[in-house]
Amino acid sequence: MKVMDELILGYDLCKDYCRISYYDEEEETPRDFSFTDERNPFLIQNAICRKKGTDEWLVGQEAYSTALFGGGSVVDKLLQLVSRKGFATFNGKRYSSEDLLYHFLKETLAHVFEKLGTSKIREIVFSVQELNSVVLDTLIAAMKRLNVERKRVHIISHTESFLYFVLSQKRDLWSNLSVLYDFSGDGLNYYELEILRGFQPNVAYAKRRFLEEGFSIDILESETGMKMADSILTSLVDRMLSKKLVSSCFLAGNGFDNCEEWGDHFLKTLCNRRRVFVIENLFAEGAVFSALERARGTALYPFSIMCEGRIHVDIGLEVSRGLNRQFLPIASVGSNWYETRREFDIIPDQESTLKLKVKKAGERNPVQVEIPFGDLIKRGNKLSRIAVSLHFTEDNAFTVTMRDRGFGEFFEPTDAVVRRSYTIE
Repeated sequence: MKVMDELILGYDLCKDYCRISYYDEEEETPRDFSFTDERNPFLIQNAICRKKGTDEWLVGQEAYSTALFGGGSVVDKLLQLVSRKGFATFNGKRYSSEDLLYHFLKETLAHVFEKLGTSKIREIVFSVQELNSVVLDTLIAAMKRLNVERKRVHIISHTESFLYFVLSQKRDLWSNLSVLYDFSGDGLNYYELEILRGFQPNVAYAKRRFLEEGFSIDILESETGMKMADSILTSLVDRMLSKKLVSSCFLAGNGFDNCEEWGDHFLKTLCNRRRVFVIENLFAEGAVFSALERARGTALYPFSIMCEGRIHVDIGLEVSRGLNRQFLPIASVGSNWYETRREFDIIPDQESTLKLKVKKAGERNPVQVEIPFGDLIKRGNKLSRIAVSLHFTEDNAFTVTMRDRGFGEFFEPTDAVVRRSYTIE
């Protein structure tokens, strides 16, 4: 394996396992990272074990094997533990879920660094099923402990990874609808990508739906279950796609690893007049393209992106600077909600409220959101400097916090704070 100068990585972190891909600059394409020489070398289970009597941490199948033979205890399904801020005990010592995620990332990335010949990360993008703020904060904290600069670490949804992956393919694969069935320990999820034309620029719009009609991956452990899975999937495809013009279909997730052995009717129905691809590392490779875009500092595709994880509104504020009245943009449609954080100071002039203009994507007229200043302006007009911060807590919810910063040498800051949260319907 060739030695690389800096790494552009896509890291797919699922419920039960992870996959990593990297950008090959010579071939100008993502490559899937192989952890082992076993049957499924690109997949490693989200399991971690601390070996008894040592400071050595083991991950994946090695962790399970060590625990099986009494060499230590194992913890798996790390993201679930992280999401509930759980703990685990190894050799009498208690570890937080952040500690465990840190050690898991450290060990998995160590394999990458060793094989690719460098530990320098230019950009790394994590792809997760759902953008849970607890998981996102813990991921960022763990990478900080690994001494990776915050500006080089990003997190996107599986939906966005799917979008990036598909748009990286030839145009005829996304000129009409592109769809994805993802079958893993997270269940059965369905994705769609379509190009919405008539906008400037055109919009690449992707969405995800968890299929309640789906089933657990455990169903494939019996012959009867495999027949049932084949029947359910065949019915789903026939109902969902029969009236849609589909340019490409993709299958992802370890549930489809051996689908040609049990999904005969499903595959025949899906492949009827459609181009179908099984892509094991689809989300990791999509994350690589997202990382590549950030590394280059310019958009890879001539589209505005709309999907899970991107905000659907423009937010701004009318302000005065000198004698001029102008519009101050605060948040923009298509921005990553987790990374959309703005801070600025204002001095109210004959105003009793902060008036935010909130305009949904595709709508002409904004809605005005007013937040009373309250005690922040009790000193009188033009005698208060207020620090305003706005951050999103989800792609459709944001929080505004206003604090008194005093007024130069005349008035000291107080403890006055106003905080309001809003959900975009």
